[in-house]
Amino acid sequence: MSVSVRRALPLAVLGLGGLLLALAVAALAADRGRTPAVATAPACSPPAPGNHPIDIQDGWPGVVLHVPPGTPPPGRRPLVVVLPGAGQTGEQIARATSYSRLADERGFLVAYPTASGARPFWNVSTTGAGRPDDVGYLRAVITVLTGPAGCGDPSRVGITGVSNGGGMAALMACRAADLLSAAAPVAGGYATLPACAPSRPLPILEIHGLRDHVVPYDGTTGTHAGAVGPFVDQWRVRDACPGLARRSTPAPGVRELRWTCAAGRVIVHDRVLGADHGWPGGRSLLPFSSTVRTWRFLSAFRDDQQPRG
Repeated sequence: MSVSVRRALPLAVLGLGGLLLALAVAALAADRGRTPAVATAPACSPPAPGNHPIDIQDGWPGVVLHVPPGTPPPGRRPLVVVLPGAGQTGEQIARATSYSRLADERGFLVAYPTASGARPFWNVSTTGAGRPDDVGYLRAVITVLTGPAGCGDPSRVGITGVSNGGGMAALMACRAADLLSAAAPVAGGYATLPACAPSRPLPILEIHGLRDHVVPYDGTTGTHAGAVGPFVDQWRVRDACPGLARRSTPAPGVRELRWTCAAGRVIVHDRVLGADHGWPGGRSLLPFSSTVRTWRFLSAFRDDQQPRG
C-alpha cells in the first residue's frame, strides 16, 4: 500500500506506607466510579481544501478525496465514501451527485473511488483467482483516509453508491461493518450478493426508484432475485427491528418506511415513485435529493467501537 474500592482507616494508624496505600486505594475507588473515557483518534493535520487524487494500492485506480474549505474543526471530519456505478469513474459520480458541493456546505470529507478495469465495475459477487478483491481495496481506502492522508473520523464513516456501486455498498455493509457507522445503497443490484454475515448490525437506508428498469424494484422476472423488499427484510432481521414500519412521505412522490431497531439503529427504505434507474435528485438537490438524504442518514450515526475523532 502506498500513500504519497474499602473502609477508610484513621490516618494516624497508617504510617507513611499505609498512607500511600490508602491514597492509591482511594484513587482506584474514584476511578471505578467514573465513566470510562472514550478512545480518541490520534491528532493529525488534514489536507488542504480541494480535490486530492490519492494512490491507495499498487495496480488499482486511485481515489479522489474532496476536502471542504474553511478552518478545520477541533476534531476530525466525518467521511462519506461514494461508489460509482458500472462504467463510471469517481470523478463522474462526483459530478452526477454534487456530493462535493454538499460537503462544502456541511464540512465533511467525501471520497470517490474508481473500480478496476477498462470499464470500471465493482466485483460484487465473485471471488477467486483473477477476480479483484474490491472489499479488500475499499477497506484499504477507508483505512488510509482515516489515517494521516485524510484525517477522517474513524467513528463516522458512511458508505453509499448507485447501481453497481449501490450493490458494492451493500456488500461492504456485509463484509466491512467493523469500519462503517452506516450504509446507504441507492438503486443497488442485490441479485448476486453472496451470503451476508456482518460482524455486527448496521443502520441501513435503501433508496430505489419504483420504475427502475435496469435493477427492477421487484427483482428479476420470474425469480424476483434482487428484489428490494427481501433485501430490506433481511437487514431488519440482522438489526433486530420488531413491529411494523412507520410510514411517511418525506417529499412529493417518495414513500418512506422506517423501522426502529435495537441499540438505536434504524432501517429505512425510500421508494421513489416516478424514478427510473439512477440517483434520484441528481445535481438539482430538489425536491428529493438522494445526496442530501443519504448524507442526513449517514451523518446521524457514530461507531462507538472506533476511536473518536
